Formats: sequence, structure tokens, C-alpha cells
Amino acid sequence: MVSIILVTGFRSYSRFKKNPSGEIAELLDGSYFKGREVTGMALEVKHSAIETDYLRELKKGYEIIINTGLSPGRNAIGLEKIAVNWQGEMKDEDGVSRKPGKIVSKAPDGIFSRLPIENILHSLRSAKIPSEVSYSAGTFVCNKIFFYSLYNSSAKAGFIHFPLESESSIDGKYPTMVIDNMIKSVEIAIQQTI
Repeated sequence: MVSIILVTGFRSYSRFKKNPSGEIAELLDGSYFKGREVTGMALEVKHSAIETDYLRELKKGYEIIINTGLSPGRNAIGLEKIAVNWQGEMKDEDGVSRKPGKIVSKAPDGIFSRLPIENILHSLRSAKIPSEVSYSAGTFVCNKIFFYSLYNSSAKAGFIHFPLESESSIDGKYPTMVIDNMIKSVEIAIQQTI
């Protein structure tokens, strides 16, 4: 059976040695939802990985794409509403930055998520998982992968941001969430989108 669901996340970066998004993508790889197989993909926090590996993956024609990433400082699951066609100059894990400007020169300034955001939000809150609609996925790799998934595919695609997981903020400087709730949030997003 051809996999029609793609779940992406990122590997560890900077001083954040655990990235739940990448762990969850790898955990869900090979799982099934209503008979549909999931491909899980954990990417390096590098422009080159997104501009080559991810764009190549999009050509496989997935029907559903749930991109995920870590956003230290958030205290709830963030369901991103819109991807903006803009990248800042923040350095990636290779020390590479992109000149600030449009991600794709002739593309729209923004593209709305094609996930059923409000349905997912309702289901997450019904499951007692702290969650919110977010209107900024930033201007770094999370937003970039989000924008590519919408511009370069016709999939029901979107992006979910996670807080740090509980073990990663023992100094108490950042809000945290247990990883089980993050896993459940992706499962709910898939179930509501199928």
C-alpha cells in the first residue's frame, strides 16, 4: 500500500538536545490510520535539508502532510493557521543563513493551512490537551517547511508547534508538556483530516 500521510519533525538543535517533533515523526513512521500508512521523517534543522530532502519527498504526492516543530516558550500545542512567504536570516545548524526575503519569489505572500484547524482544536481541547490557534510560525525553518508543503503540493497540509517536553526544561525557564499529549495531538490531527 502506498503511504499517503507524511508526518515531519526536526532533530535536536542549538542547546535543545531533545526535539519531540523529530522523535514523534520517527515514532509514527510505519503506523496506520484507517488503513492509511504514515511515513515519518525527521529533518536536520538546516536549510539544505528542507530545500533538497523535503522538496524531493513532496514529489511523492502525499494526501495529508502534518509538519511539526519545537517552539520553546509555548505553553500549548500551536495549530498554525498561515504560512508566510518570508524567511529571516537566523543561522541553521550548519551556520548557514538565507538573505531575508521571499522563500519563493513569485509565490503568494501567505497561504492558509489546509488542515481542519477548528475541528482539530475542538478535539484537542475535548481531550484536555492545552491548545491554541497560532498566526505566526516564525520566519525560520518551521515556517519554510510549512510554506513549501502548501505551495509545492496539493495535500491537506499544515503545521503544529510543540512546547518543550517535560524532561527538557528542568531549570524551569520554559513551559513544558508531556510527550504523550504531543503524540496524541498529531494522531488527532490525522484523524480529523482523513
